[in-house]
Amino acid sequence: MTPDRQARSDAYKGGPLDPNTPDNVARDTAAHAMSNWIAAFVSLIALVFSAFSLWETSLKQPDLRFYVSPVVHYARDGDQAEIFALPITIANQGARDGAVLSLDLRVKANSDGAEKAFYSAYTVDGSFFLPPGRYDPSNRSFERVDKPKTPFAPIAVTGRGTYSGTLLFYNKGSAWPKLVSEKGTFELTLEPRTHFEESLGIVDRMLRRTVEPVKLVVRLPYFSDSEVKRGGTARMISADWGGAPDEADTAKDAPAGAGDAKDGAAK
Repeated sequence: MTPDRQARSDAYKGGPLDPNTPDNVARDTAAHAMSNWIAAFVSLIALVFSAFSLWETSLKQPDLRFYVSPVVHYARDGDQAEIFALPITIANQGARDGAVLSLDLRVKANSDGAEKAFYSAYTVDGSFFLPPGRYDPSNRSFERVDKPKTPFAPIAVTGRGTYSGTLLFYNKGSAWPKLVSEKGTFELTLEPRTHFEESLGIVDRMLRRTVEPVKLVVRLPYFSDSEVKRGGTARMISADWGGAPDEADTAKDAPAGAGDAKDGAAK
């Protein structure tokens, strides 16, 4: 090769389409690096979403939420027990199962500040709210109306599942003096006792959720002692639904024939 041709060869830097030119090599290297970063970022996002999906569908701890109906009922079981009937829904927003071992209920009467503790004793269906039997003047007694009750058992709520039912709460101590003896306003505090598995060990213990008590203020617009003694119930409604009851509310909520039954029992 002649010296001139060698000089021209040494001076040649390549054309714009030549991949071996220094500029094109540098651009290709930067493009490959950017592609690798984008691929790594997309992979990381996919991994995060996969981990989140796994947590939400399989690993998330039980997250129990308790909801109480704005209408509850008061009843008695003879002279030894006061009863609060609460329709309750439990929703599990976690992925794993949770269990409710028992529920405690504290009721405070705003009229005199008296307070009593109750425990979850039975579950019932709609038959519990059947009206009491008719009064028979011939034998001075009321017809019997069967109201079956099922002893309370711990409630298992599956992951993403719900439970709905009506629970009867019986007083823990003496039923005397009666907490409910006249119309008024009452504060209810429901405190669940729960059990969650800890198969993930320290992770479960670190992320353990505390189940907060559920509070509800209800008012009793009408009360008939004779009605509850013979097996009836007194309806309590959420105080958020209105203020103190007036005479129209009292007349509306009074059970039909309550006065007649009382007069018949007195004969």
